[in-house]
Amino acid sequence: MEAIQLGILAVLLQAAGYAFYGSKILRMDIRPNPASWLMFSYGTALLFMVEWDRDASFALLALPAACALSSIIVAFYALRKSRGWWPADTLERFSFAFDVVLTFVYLSTWILLAGGFIAHGDKDLAEIFILICVNITTFTAFYPLLRQVYNHPYTEHALPWIVWSFAYAILAIATFIERGWVTELMLYPISNIFVHGYIAAHTSIWRYQHNRSVI
Repeated sequence: MEAIQLGILAVLLQAAGYAFYGSKILRMDIRPNPASWLMFSYGTALLFMVEWDRDASFALLALPAACALSSIIVAFYALRKSRGWWPADTLERFSFAFDVVLTFVYLSTWILLAGGFIAHGDKDLAEIFILICVNITTFTAFYPLLRQVYNHPYTEHALPWIVWSFAYAILAIATFIERGWVTELMLYPISNIFVHGYIAAHTSIWRYQHNRSVI
């Protein structure tokens, strides 16, 4: 398959996962973590813009675009329904604060780059630095949700995370076809395969042990 076909398949899987996730939220079978989804919403939207500025193709941009839009919708719902989104746990608060700092750092760098304040010879290094910071925020954004799933696996459902893991794996293959393995654009799908895969595996095991449907 060509990269464009893989990109389309990845975004269709991503959309299907969000459709299922949304239906489970409305049925109160899933409790989305408001802090994590807030970070997902602005983080993925900014990542899309940075990758677009890095001349990523449609095949590589379709999934983050769909993820950004869907994350904003889920975050809005989670924040509206939550009695308080500010994390009670100290490490979760640190994770959120660190995420904001990293976002400020790479956003400032991007603005300086766009304004021509960074020398042309340093442009590639600056863009790589921005994408590395963006992908580090994947882990800071996921921390509150990972902690929630670890302590209360019943608050999430395995199926959307399984579907999303496959979507990111397909995106990784599309990225390899277009750019090879050694590219900063590979950080996004690879990091998300791991965090989505962990949630999928942990919730699947819990559901199997408690005789609940995995899918």
